[in-house]
Amino acid sequence: MSPYVFVLAAILAVVPMLIVFKINMEKLKENPDQSGKLQQNFFIGAALSETVPLILIIFGIANMEEVASIEELFIPGIIVILTMVIGTFFVFLQRSVGVPEESKQLVTTFAMVGVALVNAIPIIALVSLFMMTPA
Repeated sequence: MSPYVFVLAAILAVVPMLIVFKINMEKLKENPDQSGKLQQNFFIGAALSETVPLILIIFGIANMEEVASIEELFIPGIIVILTMVIGTFFVFLQRSVGVPEESKQLVTTFAMVGVALVNAIPIIALVSLFMMTPA
C-alpha cells in the first residue's frame, strides 16, 4: 500500500480541524462567557472532521506493505511533518492575534487543546510510515 494514503489522511485531518478551530477561536475571542458551548462545538467539529482520515488510516494499516527502500518514505514523512508544523504554527498564530487581556488564559488553554487535536492524526500517520520501513 502506498505511504501516500497516510499523507492524505494527515492533510484531510489537519485542514478541516484548522477551519473548525479558527471559527471557534474567533467566537471565543468575541464572547469568552460562552467557552463551554464553544468547546463542545469544537469537539463535535473535530470528531466529524476526523472520520474520513480515520477511515483512511484504518484502510492504510489494513493494506500495509513493507517498502523496498526507506527512501520511499522520505517525501511522505516530510509532508506529514510539514503538515504538523504548519498546523501548530496556525494554532499559535490564532492564539496570539487579537486576544483581550481578560481572556488570555482561556484562549491559551483552548489553543493547547487545539494543538493536540490538530496533531493527533499526523502522529498516527508518522507511526504508520515507520511501520512500513524495511527490516
